[in-house]
Amino acid sequence: MSGYIAAAAAHRDAMDRLRELAEQIEEEYGPLSEEEQQAALDRIAALDEWHDEHGARPGSAT
Repeated sequence: MSGYIAAAAAHRDAMDRLRELAEQIEEEYGPLSEEEQQAALDRIAALDEWHDEHGARPGSAT
């Protein structure tokens, strides 16, 4: 169980840092347009699909 808790804490820390970075970028460059948001979501979906096809996700043990 402690491995699960450590992984969850590390994930939360990474998400907090990513959120902070996104906030800094938004302050400097302004918010993303809907088209830019959709392009990012499309890119993430394509990466997820690639990882699914290759049987691995970042941070997972293979």
